[in-house]
Amino acid sequence: MDKILQGLHIHPQTVCQEIEELIQSTMKNLNRDGAVVGVSGGLDSAVAAALTVRSLGAEKVHLLNMPDRDSKPIHRKHAKQLAKHLGLQLTIKSITPILRAAGSYRLLPIGYLPGQKVRSKLVNYGKSKFLINQGDQLLAERLQPKRNSWVSKGIAYAIAKHRIRMVVLYQYAEPHNLMVVGAANRTEWLTGTFSKWGVDHCADVMPLIHLYRSQLETLAEYIQVPDNIRTKAADPDVMPGIDDKGILLGGFTAVDKILYALEMKVDQYQIFQEYGKENVERIMKLWELSKHMRESPYQIGRVDL
Repeated sequence: MDKILQGLHIHPQTVCQEIEELIQSTMKNLNRDGAVVGVSGGLDSAVAAALTVRSLGAEKVHLLNMPDRDSKPIHRKHAKQLAKHLGLQLTIKSITPILRAAGSYRLLPIGYLPGQKVRSKLVNYGKSKFLINQGDQLLAERLQPKRNSWVSKGIAYAIAKHRIRMVVLYQYAEPHNLMVVGAANRTEWLTGTFSKWGVDHCADVMPLIHLYRSQLETLAEYIQVPDNIRTKAADPDVMPGIDDKGILLGGFTAVDKILYALEMKVDQYQIFQEYGKENVERIMKLWELSKHMRESPYQIGRVDL
C-alpha cells in the first residue's frame, strides 16, 4: 500500500509548470484578454489565484470576493491580504441583496436571528436533532435529502450562494473579456462536497481539479501562499455552524489516501484493512451518491461533435 500511495507525492515545480501552461493555453484558445478568480480567503482559491498570476502576470488578473451576510470577516480579511501579497486590487461585491431578493434567507429560521454565534448554535442544534450521527451523516444526507426537510432547505440556503457567485463572476468576466479560473480540487470533486452549478463547479478552466486537497497544501507551501491562509481550516463559509469541510470528511490526508487507493483500483479488502471498513465505505458512499453531479445533465446520444 505504501508503494502505491507514493503516487500522491507531487513535484511542485513540475505541477506548477503544467498548470501555468494550461492557464496560458486556455486564455489563448478562448481569445480572452485576462482572467478573473473568485477568491474566498481560503486555500484553494488562493492557490488558483497565485498560479494564474504566475501564468499571466498580475496586469492580466482580476480578483473578486463575494461575501454575504453569513460570511466571516476573517475570510474577507485574508482575501485582502492575498490580493496585497500578489500585488493586485481586490474587488468586493456583496451578494446579500441578491440572496435576499431571491428569498434564500427565508429558507431557514436562522435568518431571523442576530449574530454569527447565535445562528451557529441553532445550526448545530439542528444537526444534532435531525441527523442520527451528525459527523458522519451530514454529507451523505446532503446528497440524498428528503422533500421539504430541514436538510433540503439547508442545501438550498447554502448552494444558492455559490450559484449566485458563479453568475456574478461571469457577469464581471464577460464585459472585461476575461476567462473564469475555478478552484475546485479532486477531493471535493469525488466526494460531492462542491455545489452543483456553483462557483466551485462552473468555470472556463479548472486547473486544480486533478489534485487532491492534501496535494494542494504542498503546492501552496511551494508557491508561498501566506501561512494564515495555507494553514486555516477548509471553511465553506456558506452557513454558520458548518466550519470545516476537512473534519466533516474525516481529515483530508486520510480521505485522499482512500480516494487515491480506490482510483488505483487497489483491492477493497486491503483498503479496509488499512483505513477501516466503516471509513472506507463512508467515502465510497459519498463517491457513489455524488456521481450524478459529475455526469449531469443526462442526455440522449452524443453532443461532442
